[in-house]
Amino acid sequence: MKHKTILLATVSAVCAAALTVALMMRPWDRTDRAAGQVAPAAAAAGGGAPSEGEAATAVEPAQAESPAAAEAPSFISEPNRREVSLFFQEADSENLGAESRKIFLTTSVADQAKQIVVELINGPQEPGLLPTLPPQTSLRGLYLDRRGAAYVDLSSEAADLHPGGTGEEIATIYSLVDSLTYNLPEIKRVRILINGEERETLKNHLDLRRDYRKDMSIVDMDRKSGT
Repeated sequence: MKHKTILLATVSAVCAAALTVALMMRPWDRTDRAAGQVAPAAAAAGGGAPSEGEAATAVEPAQAESPAAAEAPSFISEPNRREVSLFFQEADSENLGAESRKIFLTTSVADQAKQIVVELINGPQEPGLLPTLPPQTSLRGLYLDRRGAAYVDLSSEAADLHPGGTGEEIATIYSLVDSLTYNLPEIKRVRILINGEERETLKNHLDLRRDYRKDMSIVDMDRKSGT
């Protein structure tokens, strides 16, 4: 009987100890589970790694941008303008006459140079001046190098539809050269390309295989606007 009492006491002690251990472990288990629930919430609130669907949504705006918008000239959104002098053929002489025109003022010299060439292609707006480029001409590109040379790439119409003649070719070339170098001091010389290629002459007279520098000797700077 004494042995049974001792055995029962021992079993009771073991059970009590096991119960105590179990009760001690349960708070830690609850804490771990709570921490596991809080961690994802904290990650979401703090801008953690997005889900696969969220990642796809985040890159959609960049993919939606069209190439045309990315390549749009920077002067489109700039409100400031500057006045430039464009040189066209005078109707009653062999000189070039100046005409004032407004272009967008940009931080890019190339952008301003492109605007000047486009305005020359558009032709004069004042009486007494003649165009120096066929109106069908388009500007294919304009590039500047580090030595201050501007490469003006015109479409084939600039040569194919040109009337020809030494005087007319001089007017065309120096209309471009003087308009660019006079208004943009960063440009020191001009090379004219046709359809991206170097040609021997514009229309059988003036050499297009060389650079041209500013020559204001044929420009009538005293011409009054509108006369």
